[in-house]
Amino acid sequence: MATMTSSYPAALPLLLGIVIAAVTAFGLVGYGFSAIGRGGLGAVARGGAALAGALAAVAYAWGLVSLFLDESGTTQACQDANLALYGQVSSYSVSYLPPALDCRLTSGGSYTAAVPDFLTPVMTGCAVIAVTLALLGVAEHRRPTPPEHPEKRNT
Repeated sequence: MATMTSSYPAALPLLLGIVIAAVTAFGLVGYGFSAIGRGGLGAVARGGAALAGALAAVAYAWGLVSLFLDESGTTQACQDANLALYGQVSSYSVSYLPPALDCRLTSGGSYTAAVPDFLTPVMTGCAVIAVTLALLGVAEHRRPTPPEHPEKRNT
């Protein structure tokens, strides 16, 4: 097997990302439920956007935790992910956004390890939903309210 180079992520950036994502998710959940509780279409849309954003932050944190908890390092993670292809692994590549560990093959392809495959689509879908709902909430907030009809006065 060829000599493998590793760009395994450092613990400090992972821990910092996990803490930031967790605090963000917690804050968004708090805002989301309080906004929904206020009622009104705009508030519900903004609250839904916050909750979708919170779910995206939780999925992101999950991905970072998956990378952090892989204490065995990239070699074992690549072996555990695909034993049949492991002998062809030449290098590793790590991504923080989205969280991913790619095991690069000598043939030019790659396969993922350590981070569950469903997290990136969940993060992406939740982010799209959050942005869409936030835009709807802002549009609803800026929509002019129809003027009230003045009461008829008898003079």
